[in-house]
Amino acid sequence: MPRHIAVIPNIITLCNAVCGFIALTLIAGSLEGGETHLLVRLHQAAWFILAGMLFDVFDGKVARATGGGTTLGAQLDSLADLVTFGLAPAGLTLALFHHWNLERISESGNPLSEAGNPLSQLIWVFCLAYFLGALLRLARFNSVRDGHENDDHFAFDGMPTPGAAGVVTSLVLMYFTLGDWNAWYLTTFSATKPEGLDQALALIPQFLPICCFLLGYLMVSNRITYPHVASQMFGQGMHFDRFASLVFAVTVVVFFKEPMLCLVFFGYALWPAVHWISSPLRRSKGDPTPISEEE
Repeated sequence: MPRHIAVIPNIITLCNAVCGFIALTLIAGSLEGGETHLLVRLHQAAWFILAGMLFDVFDGKVARATGGGTTLGAQLDSLADLVTFGLAPAGLTLALFHHWNLERISESGNPLSEAGNPLSQLIWVFCLAYFLGALLRLARFNSVRDGHENDDHFAFDGMPTPGAAGVVTSLVLMYFTLGDWNAWYLTTFSATKPEGLDQALALIPQFLPICCFLLGYLMVSNRITYPHVASQMFGQGMHFDRFASLVFAVTVVVFFKEPMLCLVFFGYALWPAVHWISSPLRRSKGDPTPISEEE
């Protein structure tokens, strides 16, 4: 008998994969010759990764709403996530570091200066750790999800791949936004770029590989629990106050896209980790003082 598949949820999932594919092609195109003007393709690739997140949020919701959740859809979703949130952010980090290193070499006039930077020797290891973290996380998630495709989950053991990709892309967006200094909220603050800002922005491509290494560990960690934002917001509906707050929050993000995205993704990445680190301190303060038998 022919097997029927859910068309609409799978099309949404494929749109996620297409966004990841376009991001990868833009990243590869930015490396053609290493010209500085090709950096705009990295900026575009970051936005396509974020666009893939929108499709990733709604494919599972649509599948459950239409009763179309299948094993094929679950596997397809993980493969699309691996492309968009695993390969693309790692490639974006590699390409940005490559362009920053070429610019630094051209300024110094020393073609051998790349070999003197220890980070250039480890960047492949750091980005590979991020990709392997995403791969292992998705494989583990599939093994746990088998047989529970229709179950809504409200928390993750370890950081989800879209959240990790959001940290990387938001940093890249801030790098280009502050570097260009043509956003309306920046020019309102100061008509010209502040002195020393370029030197500070150089830290982003230089240390973004280290950030990828840490994100790769957070994705496979079982010790830190991250909330499933989409399920908690849309899984059981919401009160009017929360809906109104969501509308105003989306409005603020639209008008201040880059800084708000960076704030949201970093808050999502750091708050559960800080909560986990501080939990032993809270428990020790909350435990009552033991009373001896003599008392």
